[in-house]
Amino acid sequence: MGSSPLIQFAVTVAAAAVVSVPLAALLTPPDPYTQLLAVGLLLAVTLPVAYYLSYGGGYASLGAWVER
Repeated sequence: MGSSPLIQFAVTVAAAAVVSVPLAALLTPPDPYTQLLAVGLLLAVTLPVAYYLSYGGGYASLGAWVER
């Protein structure tokens, strides 16, 4: 991604939010409270993963793995 870690983190979290809302709608009952809980849990898991990818060298590792 070649940009600053802050921008990488923000893009990763935004992409996870875009994916988690429809995923929660598909996998949970049509109850708004349950869907909000599922989205919250998905984002709670996503934040540490996004932090590792952005600040812990995860994107660099993925880039090296893809270039093999």
